[in-house]
Amino acid sequence: MGVLEGKIALVTGAASGIGRSTAEAFAKEGVLHIALIDIDEQGILSTSEIVDNLKTGFSTHCVDVSKEDSVAATLDEIVDEHGRLDIAFNNAGINHPSSKFHELEIRDWTEMIQTNLTSVFICMKHEIIHMLKSDTGGVIVNTSSGAGIVPAPGQAHYTAAKHGVVGLTKSVAAEYGKLGIRCNAILPGLVDTPMIRDANGELTDRAKRTLERISPTGELIKPEQIAETVTWLSSAGSAKVNGQSVVIDGGGIMR
Repeated sequence: MGVLEGKIALVTGAASGIGRSTAEAFAKEGVLHIALIDIDEQGILSTSEIVDNLKTGFSTHCVDVSKEDSVAATLDEIVDEHGRLDIAFNNAGINHPSSKFHELEIRDWTEMIQTNLTSVFICMKHEIIHMLKSDTGGVIVNTSSGAGIVPAPGQAHYTAAKHGVVGLTKSVAAEYGKLGIRCNAILPGLVDTPMIRDANGELTDRAKRTLERISPTGELIKPEQIAETVTWLSSAGSAKVNGQSVVIDGGGIMR
């Protein structure tokens, strides 16, 4: 029996990288149904094939998680179909090229905050609405970043958004922990996902510089290593872990 046996879960940013690996890990640990959410329709279809091969129920939802009406409708659909939501992994996010602070365009700031921070607020708001109706509460895990506690050079807006995710996580943990809803954040280091590679599949120059700067061993983190931590935070094994920001970077950030 898996540690998530019979649970109803959702994963945003499920089309690739950490989201895809976590959906696979959830399936291996016995989740009954996974709602795969992403704006990339082809990507979530590919992820669904992996989940399907593991004999796990799934649904695919092509949704922009920064749009509240779409998120609310999707959550209603999931809960109407399955009766509850036990686990939510809010992982969707973007990145931008580096920019000096004084040269950062307002349109880039707005897009980053909307996608990487406001979307987490929107998703948690509607996840909590449904979890409060359940006798068993629920678990929320959010993807922040090492940039949630230390600045990412040339990424003021990304840093601000990821710091914000940590703050939202603590706020929800403090307000709803006594009501049976736990909320934690993961703060990955440099993970080997499509986001850090160019069109030829090579590491971008920025990724190479970042890896040299932050990794004690010079190794990229594998998405499945992040997924293992998300799975644990979603399980009964972490029942007393709430409001925490778990750094997963091999020891690059110590505090």
